[in-house]
Amino acid sequence: MALEPADPLSVLNQAFRDAYAARREAVLSRMGPVIAQIDDVLILRKGGQRFESPARTRRYHEYKAVTHVPLALHVLLASQQDALDDETRTRLTTLRRLITASATSLDTRGLPAEALTRQHRMLAASLALVDSVLAANRVTQAELSAFIHAQVPDLMKNAEDSARDQIDTMHASVEAWKRQMTAEERGQLRVVVAASHMSRPGNVAAQYFSITLGDTWEGRFQEEDQQPGKRVLSSEATFDEPAAFSLLATHVLDARTSRGIFGEETRMARDLLADAAERILADMFKTSPQPPGAGTP
Repeated sequence: MALEPADPLSVLNQAFRDAYAARREAVLSRMGPVIAQIDDVLILRKGGQRFESPARTRRYHEYKAVTHVPLALHVLLASQQDALDDETRTRLTTLRRLITASATSLDTRGLPAEALTRQHRMLAASLALVDSVLAANRVTQAELSAFIHAQVPDLMKNAEDSARDQIDTMHASVEAWKRQMTAEERGQLRVVVAASHMSRPGNVAAQYFSITLGDTWEGRFQEEDQQPGKRVLSSEATFDEPAAFSLLATHVLDARTSRGIFGEETRMARDLLADAAERILADMFKTSPQPPGAGTP
């Protein structure tokens, strides 16, 4: 049961929290240049000023939206065993209308010829599946499997084009900013990437900033960790600008505090109760923790 707000220990704990928050803001104000990538925007804070530049263009979203169509159909129909239920028929009917309208709009978007043909091909295949399923009032898993597997090459090419759009756009923005920085500022530059909850390894922005700032770059194996001196952090489900920059200050402050108290920069990146919990659980269950992947073939 939590302490009552008026409990002296609760008041004392809040005083600690307030002091920590104030110190964190002071650390942030004295940090070198910091960048946050939040959705389609890059935000630079440097010398008390704020600058904004694009991280993606409309093309990124055009490719992504078309890619989602066959994926949505697979998700919607993968569990269908018998005749379509009313909700599924309604969703398919709505998707048919939306696919048709989207296909009509493609020629006005200025897409490269090969990419335009690809988008038309994916939407046409999706529309054909919807019509077939609505006419038969059912779909076999063999039909659905054949459909989605046929789309994979186009899906992956759309993914490549989306990644290239984001990387090229971010690189142009970042290089323009770096040209306005001193060598010392470039060496101090830190980045926080706003990622969705349970973001997948290999986030495009995290990969880009890791390699351009000289952090460890692990490509598809890149996962968030709290290495000393790490310059690129991921902020799960934080699409709020102040919270994203606060994460960077927290990382720096915790590393300094951890070094001063424990003589280990990464100790406060772990739960303060972690080591004790490990010992208690090892004794309780007569086992010991294993590193990721241990014991797997």
